[in-house]
Amino acid sequence: MSRRSGNPADATGTAPPARPSGPSAGAAEAAGAAGAVRADLPDGAAGRPPIATPAGEFRLRPVRLPDDLPLLTGWMNDPAVDAYWHLAGPPDGTERHLRAQLDGDGSSLPCIGVLDGTPMSYWEVYRADLDPLARHYRAEPHDTGLHLLIGTAADRGRGLGSTLIAAVAAHLLAHRPGCRRVVAEPDVRNTASVRAFAAAGFRRTADLQLPDKRAALMVRRAPEPSRAAPGSPTAEPYDLLGIGIGPFNLSLAALADGASGVVSALFCEAEPAYRWHPGMLVDGARMQVPFLADLVSLVDPTSPWSFLNYLRQHERLYPFYFAERSHLSRREYVHYCRWAADRLPNCRFGAPVTAVHWDARDAVFTAEAAGERIRARNLVLGVGTVPVRPQAFAALAAHPQVWHSADYLERRAGLSAARDITVVGSGQSGAEVFLDLLRHRADDGTRLRWLSRSRALAPMEYSKLGLEHFTPDYTRYFHGLPAEVRDSLVPAQWQLHKAAGAETLAEIHELLYERSVGRPPGGDPVEIMPGTTVADARTGPGGSLELHCRHTDSGARHLVRTDAVVLATGYRATRPAALDPVAGLIDWDDQGRYRVDLRHRVATRPGLSGGLYVQNAELHTHGVGTPDLGLGAHRAAVILNAVAGKELHPLPARTAWTSFAPPGHPAGPPDGPPDAVLPPGEAGRAAVRR
Repeated sequence: MSRRSGNPADATGTAPPARPSGPSAGAAEAAGAAGAVRADLPDGAAGRPPIATPAGEFRLRPVRLPDDLPLLTGWMNDPAVDAYWHLAGPPDGTERHLRAQLDGDGSSLPCIGVLDGTPMSYWEVYRADLDPLARHYRAEPHDTGLHLLIGTAADRGRGLGSTLIAAVAAHLLAHRPGCRRVVAEPDVRNTASVRAFAAAGFRRTADLQLPDKRAALMVRRAPEPSRAAPGSPTAEPYDLLGIGIGPFNLSLAALADGASGVVSALFCEAEPAYRWHPGMLVDGARMQVPFLADLVSLVDPTSPWSFLNYLRQHERLYPFYFAERSHLSRREYVHYCRWAADRLPNCRFGAPVTAVHWDARDAVFTAEAAGERIRARNLVLGVGTVPVRPQAFAALAAHPQVWHSADYLERRAGLSAARDITVVGSGQSGAEVFLDLLRHRADDGTRLRWLSRSRALAPMEYSKLGLEHFTPDYTRYFHGLPAEVRDSLVPAQWQLHKAAGAETLAEIHELLYERSVGRPPGGDPVEIMPGTTVADARTGPGGSLELHCRHTDSGARHLVRTDAVVLATGYRATRPAALDPVAGLIDWDDQGRYRVDLRHRVATRPGLSGGLYVQNAELHTHGVGTPDLGLGAHRAAVILNAVAGKELHPLPARTAWTSFAPPGHPAGPPDGPPDAVLPPGEAGRAAVRR
């Protein structure tokens, strides 16, 4: 992991909270003695024609007693279902639960879900605004709630739940008069159910303490009226569509949320929930930036999406204050980002964008995402980076004991039989993997080896003035340099953004020192070998791995035999396949890279007039600060200002004491909007600032 960079499970049960039997007390309060109009109750949700879904034809039909009782009783007695529904036992318990709805006021409708003619799930469609649940959240008229269970184990864990939930929710929003929201309240412990609803387009807006459980309030809203038919020529396009939701696009989503009246934005992510380097969430791993490098604070510290507000919402401000930690654990940072991602209304998970086209007639991008066509005037790519495997290891691409550190936690257990393990790469990821192996393989005699091309295991530059390379000032200076100078500078500045942290290196030394008690350093089966390049890697005799190495300074060659290799060899930006349909309209540089201006907009050919922006794909044009989380909020604000055509977020003109450019050579213009879109009078002042 470089410096400071940054299939859903199915629900076995989204069970109802405890309710009094018989007619809903909430319904009586809301509807009066006889005020409920049956057409507005959910009985119209069943009996309609089948819904076409990727899994097949699906329909809801009302439960029929006594015919359906044996099937439902069997499902309720499945331990995985009973863990959340609590209806295991003889049929009369299940029957009482069903009769309370069938003989009640009609505010809750029990249904059988039938897929391609086969009953396979149980659903309850209910008026959430007339339910006791409404006492625990801010209900809107005609809110419609869902409970469900997937009946057989064979249908769980393969994405079927999220597919059906999405189909039913869309059906309810399209056919229930007045319904603008579908809600659910799965138990927070039922992570599979929460993920399934998230993948179906629901947002986790709050956690509720209900009488019998702590529930995640999941909400899916109807499309805005102007976007009710996203693929139609008359649908109002979004101002900005984000592809991918990592820290950088999440930062942009958070800032855009505060400007929703000016810029309409939607962000789509293929994963069912927020994830960030899950393979490297090792114990004790800390961020390399202070907590102020959160999603928003360095641009808008008053934002509700700041890390301090996250602490406030979790009642942890005082513990954080007393902890005196400026650098968060990586685990806490991910939890903070997930908290924001689950609540931001403009973030949609489980929605992979598979293709982007340019509509020249309407001057909009059209993106295909999870079966929907989304139109947008501007596009921002935040798809992250992919692991790099050196060419020397090409022959071992499919070897089960050679893999990238991105998968470390998921595959660490597979190293248990290895008696000789080699880590390749001396950045922060390599240091963290080596340290973790030292901790977990301390006394079993395993030989641990750390190889690095760099001549020394030098720590990352972390002096106060050195860190000014991670300011907008340096970014503007770097962008103004000739391309050949920029290309030579980035690798020369490896110690600014690719080295390991001094604290991690100190921990490694401390652990090695403790291991050496009672024996000299040479008695420990540990090798640290800087200045060593792996020229070729092959399988050897007896199933071992052979690494053919060359020493940088002496040129000497030697052979390393090992049982397993962890490649901590970094990441690189790639062009997403979804961009292929418009690739011919992009003005690539002579190395096939994006040409990116100071406002992070990609140069395009005359046939494409929409704005295409990138985040963390412009290292070659913007320098070592590109993957830095400390610049994430600033870059997001620059992009948002450019899309809005005005200064939504004021940005500082000077951010560093260091003058990177010589006198008389400006370091580049400030990060305001283009002069062409500034209000009258502002263009002249912008020219003076330059």
